[in-house]
Amino acid sequence: MSTPHTYFLQFIRAFFHRPRKLVTKSDTIEPDEESVLNSCSSPHPSCLFCGVSKERGFSVVWENEVFAVFTDIDPASEHHLQLVPKHHIGKLSPLRDMVEIAHNILDGLAVPPHLRRIGFHIPPYISVPHLHMHIQALPYRSIFRKLKYPVVAGWSGREKGVSWFVDAEQAVRILEKGSQVRILPC
Repeated sequence: MSTPHTYFLQFIRAFFHRPRKLVTKSDTIEPDEESVLNSCSSPHPSCLFCGVSKERGFSVVWENEVFAVFTDIDPASEHHLQLVPKHHIGKLSPLRDMVEIAHNILDGLAVPPHLRRIGFHIPPYISVPHLHMHIQALPYRSIFRKLKYPVVAGWSGREKGVSWFVDAEQAVRILEKGSQVRILPC
């Protein structure tokens, strides 16, 4: 017998699936197909986000030799972009560069700071096992889209509360402390 709780769980599973391991701060992360960050400087042939380019059908709006920014295939807001390293990376040092790039992109779109959402889904709630940052200009197109990207402030010395999405600045602070980014408060 189906209950409202069962329907809610089915709804959540429709948005988020495929378990992934947590990422911790370290100089190098062991190669592991289940990691969000893989220690690999070359493209993985089966990875959707490796080697992002216009030739591969992505709507690239900005790129350099390391990163690419493209429009999200199913945008949650008017401006919803993805920022990805062109190859899997094994170091967390580019996160600050990614935050700066995201803000520069949103500056170019004249999005005021209070209408910006920049961050990452936390494993297991990721759809592509390649580091990718969501860059969004609020408001969201629907309440359901908003629910997919909740940013929850922390308490009692924690950076974030219970959430499957982490603001990019929260993620950087958590990792710099040597902690794990996870769904539970950290």
